[in-house]
Amino acid sequence: MKYSEWEVAVTEAVATALQVNHADASGVVEAQPFYMQQSWVKGMDAQQTATKILAAAQVE
Repeated sequence: MKYSEWEVAVTEAVATALQVNHADASGVVEAQPFYMQQSWVKGMDAQQTATKILAAAQVE
């Protein structure tokens, strides 16, 4: 899977979890570049990454 495909899958998982549209979910994902990069390097799947991003977003 290419990074861009994985990023879309992460965004879709965030959108589903928050019950928001793609644009709003994209904003949440883009606000967490560190977790996106770390998750990609570690080979985490989209759902694992979305869970990590949502947890980080609630803390901040």
